[in-house]
Amino acid sequence: MKPKVSIIISNRNDISMLAVTVRSCIEELRPVGSGEIIIVDNSDLPIYKVLPSALPIGYIKDRVLKIYRQDFPCLFSARQTAAERATGEYLFCLDSHMLVGRSTIISLAKFMDRQDNGIGFAHAPINWAHQHESHSRHDRDMSVNELGDWGLAYDHERTITWKGMPWMCRRDWFLDNLNGYGALAEHKVSWGGGDMYLGIKPWLLGFKNWAVPTNPCIHFGPMPNPETKDKKVKEAQLRDKYRLYSASGKYPHTFGFLVACYVLGGDPMIERNKDILSERFSLNVEEWRDKAIEIGQEDKDWLDERKVMTFEELLERKPWDN
Repeated sequence: MKPKVSIIISNRNDISMLAVTVRSCIEELRPVGSGEIIIVDNSDLPIYKVLPSALPIGYIKDRVLKIYRQDFPCLFSARQTAAERATGEYLFCLDSHMLVGRSTIISLAKFMDRQDNGIGFAHAPINWAHQHESHSRHDRDMSVNELGDWGLAYDHERTITWKGMPWMCRRDWFLDNLNGYGALAEHKVSWGGGDMYLGIKPWLLGFKNWAVPTNPCIHFGPMPNPETKDKKVKEAQLRDKYRLYSASGKYPHTFGFLVACYVLGGDPMIERNKDILSERFSLNVEEWRDKAIEIGQEDKDWLDERKVMTFEELLERKPWDN
């Protein structure tokens, strides 16, 4: 039987937390009736060799849990491969260090079942392990720039700007209409920009992003920095840095934001965001602008042929408020 939902996970250097995430997914797939979990691992090789021993072997044998190997580090390529290997009607994307909210997957699937082809992503709220649930978030504030602060979590279904996972969408739509992670996956670009790229592109293509009022999915890390001079505390904090974002692809850390800006909105979008790229992420925009254009040009041409509005028109219309 074709799975209803395929959960896709990119894994890099997680073992124990990945095991927790997988167990959480298994429990929340039960109400759905049919599902699968697709992991594309791009960890350091020794970790990949021990992954099967850390995960529930019975589900691996039953092909409910499938593990694939990617030899190079890249979050976006791994998620793209997971989407391509998936066989479910819907994709549900998670990080490898999360807990799924109770009834979150079935709530999103029921929401998707009620929608026509005009929908892009359905989003559950995200929360962090060290915070109260009141800090859950559903979208991003785009009033200043696209990398602005988190917005709100909503207690009713409504259209939203964009945010990262956890998201659900139709698999065929993701691969055919959206073209997935596009240049970010093709060129194995380092961490940063993928969520903005995926989240804004549906609006430009005429699709809508929705907030669904479900229980939040809980994200582990990054944790707050302890204000202490205690050497042992500092060492413990360093050991907790299991996610090597800075080693997750080619080019500088957060370079993907620059590529995403060019693909989505060209030079005007780069200008709109260059200060925050420099201040928050220490990215030298002028040094890397030409490379971002080179990498993103084909993807931008693809989008320009298909989009129903420009990025500037999107900012002016604010269709998520209608």
